Parts: sequence; C-alpha cells; structure tokens
Amino acid sequence: METAMTPSPDLLVNNEPEVSQAPERNHDPAPPEYRLQVSRDRVRVLLDCPDPHSELESWAERIAADFQGLEIPEYPDREQIIRILAASCSPGQHLHQQPIMMGAAPIPTRHGRLEWARDFFAAGWEEDPETEALDYWEKRERRSVKAGELLVHLHHPVEGTPGLSVYGTEIPVAKAEKAKLRAGKHVQTKEVEGGLHYIATCNGRVRHMDGMISVDDVYVIKGDVSLDTGNIHHTGAVMIQGDVGCGATVEADGEILVKGMLEPCHIRCGGDLTVAGGIVSEEGYQIEVKGNITARYISEATIQAGGDILVTNEISHSRILCSGGIKAPRGRIAGGLAMAFKGICVGEAGSSTASDTRLVAGMDHTLDARLGKHEKQILKLEKARESAQAVLLRSLKKLGQKKRDLTAEEIKTLNKLKRRNSKLVRAIAESQNTIQKLKAGAAREGRQEVVILKELWSGTTIQLGKTKTLVKRSIMKPRMVRKCRSRIEILPLGEDSMPGEGNMPDED
Repeated sequence: METAMTPSPDLLVNNEPEVSQAPERNHDPAPPEYRLQVSRDRVRVLLDCPDPHSELESWAERIAADFQGLEIPEYPDREQIIRILAASCSPGQHLHQQPIMMGAAPIPTRHGRLEWARDFFAAGWEEDPETEALDYWEKRERRSVKAGELLVHLHHPVEGTPGLSVYGTEIPVAKAEKAKLRAGKHVQTKEVEGGLHYIATCNGRVRHMDGMISVDDVYVIKGDVSLDTGNIHHTGAVMIQGDVGCGATVEADGEILVKGMLEPCHIRCGGDLTVAGGIVSEEGYQIEVKGNITARYISEATIQAGGDILVTNEISHSRILCSGGIKAPRGRIAGGLAMAFKGICVGEAGSSTASDTRLVAGMDHTLDARLGKHEKQILKLEKARESAQAVLLRSLKKLGQKKRDLTAEEIKTLNKLKRRNSKLVRAIAESQNTIQKLKAGAAREGRQEVVILKELWSGTTIQLGKTKTLVKRSIMKPRMVRKCRSRIEILPLGEDSMPGEGNMPDED
C-alpha cells in the first residue's frame, strides 16, 4: 500500500518526500483555520494550515498526533511530514486543501452505449414559419437513409479499476454494462475501434424497435387497396396512395402510410400507422399497431397500439387500448373506451349525446397477459421440481439402504439429480423476480392522469389505475384529473395542477 500510505506522489522520490522549490504564489492575506481531514472520496488526506515554515517541527508533531485520530493504519512519520510541509509552500504562504497523503483514485467504469449518427426519430411535426401552426403532414423525424449510411455507433463497455482509500480499503467501481442492439434486415455491422458500426445496406426508412435496428424498403401502392390489389403482406414499409377498402387486410413489418382513409379492414403494423384521412371501422375488424397511430379521426374502431395515438378531430364509439398516451388536444373522445398507459390529453371528454364514454389512464392492458405467461411457467417448473425432488429422495433412500460405499457411477447420478433440482429452483426464482419487475415497471412508468383542455361532460367515467369516478355534472372549463391517495380529484387546470411531461399538447 505504498501509494495509499505515503504522501502525494508529486512529492515523493523512492518513497521519500522530494524537497523541491515551491511554486511562486502571492502571500495569502488571511491564514486558514488548521484542519486535517480525509477527503470525501477517501483517496486523500487534506491539510489546511497557516504558514508552517516558522514552526515546522511543532506543526509536524501536531499533524502526526492528529493522524492517529483519523484511524488511518499507516501514515507519514514526523520527519516525512516536515519535508512535505517545507516543500508544499514558500515562507509566508498558507496551505489550503493541501494533499499530504494519497491513496489511488478509482478509474470509473464506462458503460456500453448507443451513439446515433443523427436524430432519426425526432417526435412531433414541423411548424409553418409564417403562422407557427403545426404541419401535420410534415413530421420532424428524418428516417430516410441511403445505402452505406452509418446509423449508429455501439460503444463497447470499459471496465473500471477499483481504487485504494487512505484506510487501505478497496474503493469499488460499478460493473460495466453492455449496450445491446441487434442488426435486422438491410443492416450490417462493422467492427471499429472500441465498438461496432451499424450501416444501412439499402435505401429505405430506419426502424428501431424491440432492441433491433432495421431498414425498411418501401412498398408503394399507387391507388386503393381493393380486390384489384388483393391483401397486402410486406416485410418492410407500405405506402398506400389511396384508401384501404372495406374487407381488406394490410400486414407490414414496418410502418404503414395511408394517404386516404381506412374503411373497415384488418391492419397489422410492426411500426407506426399514419392515416391522412380518418379511420372508420365496425365490429369484427381489428387494428394492431406496435408503434404510434396518427389519424384525423377514429370512428367505431377496435385498436391496440404499442405507442401513442394522436388524433386531430375525434375518437368516437371506439375501443382503444394504448401502451403510450392518447393525445387529441383539439378534438374530443365521445363514447366507447379509451385506455392509455401513459395518460390522456383531450380537448373535450364525452358529449351531450354520448353518456357511455370511459377514459382509463395508467393501466397497462398487456400486463395481465405477460404476468399470466410467467405464472404458468412457474406452475410448470414447480411441478417439475416436485417430481425431481421425489426422484432424488427415492434415490437417496435406496442408496442409503446399501451397506457399502457408493460407486462413482452412483455418485455421478446423485449429483446430476441435485443439479437438476437446483436448476429448477433457480428458474422458479428468476420467473418470480421477472413478475416483480413487471409489476414495478408498470407502477413506475404508468401515468395516471387525464387532461381535459375544454369541456368535461356528465356521464363520462374516468378511471385512474383501478380507481374510477363518474362525472355527474358537466364542467365547461379546462380540468386535470389525478388520483390523490385512493380518491380521484378533478382539479382546475392551472399553475398548481399542470400535466406531467408528455401530456401537454404540442401546439399553442
């Protein structure tokens, strides 16, 4: 522990203080109060002291005595302290936070990280420079890429080095964590110094979802999806320059852009769904989207979305299940169910003619299914563990009845049974831990909040988590709905009750 138990390395030569010419400094006008202390990081012993040159020996004795009070196992002796003081300043100068003993500072860990080449996934829309109004046709995102373009640089983690405190104890560092990213379709990786480059291999639109980066080549339909085109099944992105006709099916691994409207149809979308017109559906048709949904209006539709739902005008008499937020700041939600894990922002909630409007915020509609999957796995593992345990006990009992030492083969069999039992116990514990993480994540990430910017009509049911309330009187003013303890409160929307981040409308 020479580094930790000796004076500052800058003042040492072969473990002895180097008496060198002190740097030129202006004389300090006011001497500091004497203090010997260990730094917060425990790597240095720091000294505040008036000019020590006139009384080097007495200061050295005092400092040596105070070292004992710091409970440091090894420290400089009196002669070393004298040399350190003499070399640390010139006569007439004072010492401020002067290191007189050093350990070894830890070298911090550098976690793996993703460095994007540019902001491909910027949220929101461009503004008209003259009117400052949002242009809903022009998103800020810039996801179009060219073949050979660098998409992202994955930096490999670098493990840190533990330090050594002046007490002789190790100062730990965090374990380096890897950044994870899989290369999907039309993306190749290239090893570079300190990491990986992810490069597009074709022209298209970049997509990042579920830990994978891909580039979707776009399938363009010049007109309507109808009997003439047949159903659409595509591994990339789809651009439809007309409508999607009644009864059609459109499935795409990437995003779907419809320049017309959706009539009652089946949609399976692995990215974002953007509809320039509206969505009109009916019972028996399903729209499932992993990303965001943008449309002018939604009517009588059954929709599940993995991201946000953004509507300009109205959502009416629909069943909406959304893992992001529902945002219709200039529109309304009237009739049906609108459930959003990350909150709801709407201009008007309910209507004078729709008394069955139900707004649910902060509930993850996918949670029960995900928990059920792990709970079934636990039951299966428990059954297997009980069976393995029974076999192990029978084997132990049978072998115990033999009045001789176990053979190598019998020992091998027993150890195999024990390892299987232990493996099942670990698998059960991992599944139980996953369940707890899923519940904690849902509680942490959900936003139990509904923002009404214009009117809240009577007959509207608002549910935050598992707590709900029925609005019995219409309120024609902006309101914020939040849960306080176990009660739902409908508050005036003002400085004291502002919506959480992500629930404010983008436009003025």
